[in-house]
Amino acid sequence: MLFKLAEQNDIHVTGNERTGSFSSSGVKGDYEFGENAIRGTFAGHGVKGEFSFEIGKAAVTITDKPFWLPEVLLKQKVTEGLDSLCDGLA
Repeated sequence: MLFKLAEQNDIHVTGNERTGSFSSSGVKGDYEFGENAIRGTFAGHGVKGEFSFEIGKAAVTITDKPFWLPEVLLKQKVTEGLDSLCDGLA
């Protein structure tokens, strides 16, 4: 289901049911399926971070960002992306 959703949103995914990588619109990263979560890292457009998706919970940690990028705008874009992902999974 995740691979189908990725394909519908122009995200290129390589890997298997446990680990892999993804890329889309200048952002790339790696993922790993755990027992109860998907965890990974991402980088693109000067922003680097980590993510974790569990049932009912999503967490994104920004580890590096351009100095000129306002944190409010960054949080807004991450929230919009997560909302879109959740809508697609529903």
